[in-house]
Amino acid sequence: MSIRRLKTLIAIAEKGTFAAAAETVFVSHAAVSQQMKALENELQVQLFDRTKRSPELSQLGQALVTRAREVVRAYDTMVQSIIGEDGLMGELTIGALPTTMTSLMPQAIRVLKARYPDLHIRVAPGMSADLMPQVDRGGIDAAIVSEPPFLAKHMSWQPFAEEPLIVLTSLQEPSDDPEYLVENRPYIRFNRHAWVGRLIDEWLQERKLNVREAMELDTLEAISTMVFNNLGVSVVPQRCVLSPNPLPLKRIPIGSTARPRILGLISRNDSVKFQLIQAFQLELVRLVEAAGQVRVIGPKSKQER
Repeated sequence: MSIRRLKTLIAIAEKGTFAAAAETVFVSHAAVSQQMKALENELQVQLFDRTKRSPELSQLGQALVTRAREVVRAYDTMVQSIIGEDGLMGELTIGALPTTMTSLMPQAIRVLKARYPDLHIRVAPGMSADLMPQVDRGGIDAAIVSEPPFLAKHMSWQPFAEEPLIVLTSLQEPSDDPEYLVENRPYIRFNRHAWVGRLIDEWLQERKLNVREAMELDTLEAISTMVFNNLGVSVVPQRCVLSPNPLPLKRIPIGSTARPRILGLISRNDSVKFQLIQAFQLELVRLVEAAGQVRVIGPKSKQER
């Protein structure tokens, strides 16, 4: 019984279909089907109900998935204990917020790949509310998310950066009063379904600010471009690590009247990738610390030394 087939079986259980599992384990749909047929022949049991349009795990198959996770966890832990921290290898799937995709994430991946050539990192972009359940189900190993409104006991959230809210406006704007700008200029709203979007709306409501909404956008890049073209102002989190060649904009601090966005890495407590996740977490702290843009939160930050 190969570990590869067990990992494919687990991927099917987590993703729901052979096609989705194929993308996760980097093989074709046909290869997934062949692996599962070979596993059934080897065990001499039927793991899937193939009478339905898309094969579904049988009761026996679901029971085997539970044991398969235990076997794979033991195997991965064994390998990691042998290679040690200086030889981290394997695959790590990290979820990431769009605001980190052009700055923090690529820099962290570059550094870790240079340090650990045998480490393969996959990236799954998404909003915090979408990434957190994927980590919980085991679809991804960890994710950079905003501070969760709740956290299950089997989950771990390690904060690493505190991003204060700022007002973005064009260089041509004469005023530097954040509340005046939000109320008297066209307002470009950060996606209110994002956790940081809710944080921004909370500040607007607490300050009783009435806005003239011009548009609602998902990414900081899109918002910055609109502001650069003098189409309005926006309230956004200050990046913990600047992207290359940032647009020339006025970035006006809001101050202590607004709660900052706290970024952290979320994972399962029982993850077999704990060494890889910890290495990634420490690199995030180092990058934020080196950038010097925001307050660093983490075990290796200068404030805690």
